[in-house]
Amino acid sequence: MSQTAVLESEMHSLSARLRKARQGLSRGTIIDLTPIEQDVKWLCRSVETLPPEEASSLAPRLFGLLEEVNQLGENLRAGLGELAQLMSAAGDRRKALTAYAASKTDKP
Repeated sequence: MSQTAVLESEMHSLSARLRKARQGLSRGTIIDLTPIEQDVKWLCRSVETLPPEEASSLAPRLFGLLEEVNQLGENLRAGLGELAQLMSAAGDRRKALTAYAASKTDKP
C-alpha cells in the first residue's frame, strides 16, 4: 500500500473519531481528545515527508479534516460557555441561600 493510501485511510479513521467525539459532546459525554491530538500530529508529520505533488493531492481532504477539527473546537467552546452559565447560576443560588440563612439567624 502506498504512503498516500495509508494516509487517506488514516484520515478517514480520524474523521470518524472526530465525528464520534462531537456526538459524544452533544450527549454530554466526557471525551478524551489526547488520541485525536496524537493522530493529528502524526498525520501532519507524515504529510510533511511526502513529495510536494503527493501532499498537494491530499490538500482537499486535509482541509476537510481541518474543518472537522474546527467544528469540534466550536462544540467544546459552546460546552464551556454552558458550563460557565450553570456555575454562575449555582453561585447565585448559593449566595441567595446564604443570605436567606443569615437573615433567619439574625432574627430574635
